[in-house]
Amino acid sequence: MTDYEKFVNDRGWEFKTEETLKAAYDRILKCRDGILITQEEFLTESKKQDDEATKEVYNALVALVKEGKLEPVDVYQYARFKWCLKDANTIVAYLTADAKFKVNNCDTEVSEAEAKIKVCEEWGFEASRVQIIGTPYYESTDWQFIRFDCAHMTWLWANENLYQVFN
Repeated sequence: MTDYEKFVNDRGWEFKTEETLKAAYDRILKCRDGILITQEEFLTESKKQDDEATKEVYNALVALVKEGKLEPVDVYQYARFKWCLKDANTIVAYLTADAKFKVNNCDTEVSEAEAKIKVCEEWGFEASRVQIIGTPYYESTDWQFIRFDCAHMTWLWANENLYQVFN
């Protein structure tokens, strides 16, 4: 099965015409080749045409691409999976111990108290030593973005993984 046939099997039902189907496939190919999609393409992929918040999110993502914190395919994924499209302020990035940037793709804010409970339950930290930094985001057991300090170290729990943070 070709990549195009896989794409049609996966997402073909979303498109009313062959032309829009091929345009969607071209968007993903473009990003896989390291080419950033345009704002218009981003809005089309996210199905949020003329949405000012989504335009701001696109601009925030483009800035992260220019800084080397995201790849063009990541921008496509934000549109495709509708990550953080309500507010550009949810788009934050941290440099982790593996020398890579982790960028938030969750937009469900939780309280600091709830985030602390989740962190301690998942990772076994002592609750009295955990201090949440910034806005915590938690959508499910495998989708979260919570930065915190514990024992003079800064940590980021992002999408099932725990990372030490250096910025």
